[in-house]
Formats: sequence, structure tokens, C-alpha cells
Amino acid sequence: MKLLGSFALFAAIFGLATSVLHSKDKTVQHFQTSDRCFACHNNLYTPQGQDVSIGLNWRTSMMANAGRDPYWMAGVRREAIDHPESVKLIEDECTICHMPMARYQAHSEGREGTAFNHMPPVGDSAEDKLAADGVSCSLCHQITPEKLGTRESLVGRFVVDTSKPLGEKAVYGPYKIDEGHQTIMMSSSGGWKPTEGEHVRKSELCATCHTLITQALGPDGKVIGSLPEQMPYQEWLHSDYKEQKSCQNCHMPSVKDTPITRTLGESVRSSANTPSSEAISSCSACWANTASKWVCPPCPPRWRTQPTAR
Repeated sequence: MKLLGSFALFAAIFGLATSVLHSKDKTVQHFQTSDRCFACHNNLYTPQGQDVSIGLNWRTSMMANAGRDPYWMAGVRREAIDHPESVKLIEDECTICHMPMARYQAHSEGREGTAFNHMPPVGDSAEDKLAADGVSCSLCHQITPEKLGTRESLVGRFVVDTSKPLGEKAVYGPYKIDEGHQTIMMSSSGGWKPTEGEHVRKSELCATCHTLITQALGPDGKVIGSLPEQMPYQEWLHSDYKEQKSCQNCHMPSVKDTPITRTLGESVRSSANTPSSEAISSCSACWANTASKWVCPPCPPRWRTQPTAR
């Protein structure tokens, strides 16, 4: 109890220092980098000894490295070279999914998303760090239920509440957090408020980015139409899996009897009898693209695709 009380005091002081730092910066930051979440969401093990640490699993995922992906960088560069008159539109379009936090921040300030000035070697600005963090914790967990499942939410048009100040900004998770833990989490995360939100388990949240309808540009750089480039949500929507499993059921499999967080030896644990809907979901973001399985050697052999003999 004394240990927890001491930590609460430290967290309160740290939170005050954080609020002072933010007060000096006139720019309202709508996101935090993942390191603010790792302290509590690492060192998580199943009873069998398997490391299911959320932070480490996410850090090695394609989501985490979306803004550092050399294949994507090369693709954007190629498009920019071929269509110099459309560079601004290309960069803004391509950062929708690969640098979503930096782009959302830019749009909230009346600017377009950019890619090249954030690519390695990255700078030290807050926006550079958000770009390098790819699809991070404070992006997915800040998406509100608003417009989910509608066409207006697709192609990265998710809604993040930018109207509330630190201390009132919600980060959504599937669990109800008691007031004591909520205070600790708000302090260590820099003012984000843990909030129960069942929508984080729904495919409609994933659909906001995993539905890519690309704008087609003419020779003069003006939009002349659009084409469905990537439509996994629509494929799921018209499959038998719609009534059986969500995206998260397969790509973020649940793990029972495992701590959700671990802070100074204290853990919040889901039990062996916990329903799957309440068990911890891993952030390993299992491979969902056949090409990525083949080009990434660290993948288990059973996940790799084999080239077809000609």
C-alpha cells in the first residue's frame, strides 16, 4: 500500500511537470509517442512463460514501422519523381495510413500531411517523432465511436476528439478502470484519461484505415476520379466471418490469465475463466499481407508464402 501511495505521489508530481511543459508550447499535441505506454504494458507473461508484452509485440509490428517502411518510402519517392506537379497531394495521401498521427496533427493545424521531411534521419520535433512512430497506441486508442461503420469514416477519416484539453482527452480500451488506477495512468501518460469503449473491439475501427480508396490524378495534378485500391474490410463484410469473428479476433488474438498491465510489481490480470471478450488482446498485429510474410525473414516458416515454380 505504501509503495502504491508513493508511486501515486510521484505520478502526481510527474503529471504536474508534464502539464507545465505543455503550457509552454502553444501547439496542442493530440498524440503521444508509444514510449509513454511501454512502462506499464511490458513485462507481461502468460502462466506458461510466453512473453506477450504489448509494447514489445507492437514495436516489432508492421503498424509500428509503417512510417519507416523502405518499400513504402521508395514507392512514394517513385510517384513524386514521376508526377512532380502532384507531390503535395501524393505525400498527403500516402501519409494517411503510414504517418497518420503526424498527418492528423498537421491537418488539425490547417496544414497538409508531408512524408519526405519526416523520413530518416528524423528530426527532433514532436511531429517528426509522431511520424516515426507509425500507427501507434495513442492513435488507435483515441479513435472515437463517431461515424464508425459509415463511408465517411473510411480512408483514414476516423474521428479523434481535438476539442478537449489534457486531463479530459479519452483513450479507449475494453475495460472499466477504477479511479485509483485511472489517476496513475493519466499521470504517466501525460494527461490522457483511460475510458471504457467497446468499439475498440469492432472491425469498424480497423476499417477506417484498412479501406483505401485512392484518388486518381490527371496530367495537371487535379483529381479526376478514384479507385478501390485495398478493401479488406469490405471483403470481411461480405464474408461468412462477419457473423463469427472481427478483425481483432484473428489479428489481435486474446490471451487469458495474463496481466493487462504491470506497474511496480502490481498487475491487473484477466483470469483463466475470463470470457474471450474480456481477455487481454495482444498487439502483435499478425501478418495480414501475403507479400509481407515472404519478404520478412523473422516470420515463422509456416507464415511465409512459397514462390511458385515456373
